[in-house]
Amino acid sequence: MRKIVIIVISIALLCACSNRKISKGRQGIIGEVRWVEGNLMPTIGDTSLSERARGIPVVRDIYIFSAVKRKDVVSGGGSFYKLINGDLVDRLKTKKDGKFQADLPPGKYSIFVMEQEGYFANIFDGENYISPVTVQANRFTEIKILVNYKAYY
Repeated sequence: MRKIVIIVISIALLCACSNRKISKGRQGIIGEVRWVEGNLMPTIGDTSLSERARGIPVVRDIYIFSAVKRKDVVSGGGSFYKLINGDLVDRLKTKKDGKFQADLPPGKYSIFVMEQEGYFANIFDGENYISPVTVQANRFTEIKILVNYKAYY
């Protein structure tokens, strides 16, 4: 009888632990990086514009910093930055299909793509945060990054 009680308690504890892991919830960023270049000006009869504007998936290093503003970086010209004065939270590489995932605690982050010219980011919000992404508890924020400094619109 004592063995049965120990087995039942052990199974209950194992189930409780595994349920805790499942219900804990993960959050972060799921994204894709695509390369866009060339003439993307709309013209009559151009049926390939939308496909070209989507770009192609690329392998790149992604740098995730705590949210930074323009005053927190050293410009490298245009959409490039030489130095980011912020906390580096994560660094990862995209897969061949350009996709990536970062598990992050809730908060606000700035996302940069590393290019030969430096850190690349071309989006700002109304408060001058560079390439801002907000992560909420138990949710993944989906983003798409277009590396388009060689495209003209």
